[in-house]
Amino acid sequence: MKEEARCILCRTLVRESNLGIVILGKCICNGCEQKITSLAWDDPDYDDYKSGLKKIWCCKEA
Repeated sequence: MKEEARCILCRTLVRESNLGIVILGKCICNGCEQKITSLAWDDPDYDDYKSGLKKIWCCKEA
């Protein structure tokens, strides 16, 4: 059985209708993609998203 794709940041199930981007085989949902593109460096969520994005390159099983 095929494993369902989940957003690397918010862990929601990613379907074709809410697929944002895929980097190195890891999915980011449309909602998180939109949030990332509108974040300012002083946004309270900035460090959380930055840490989440690091998982793409640092962790094989993120």
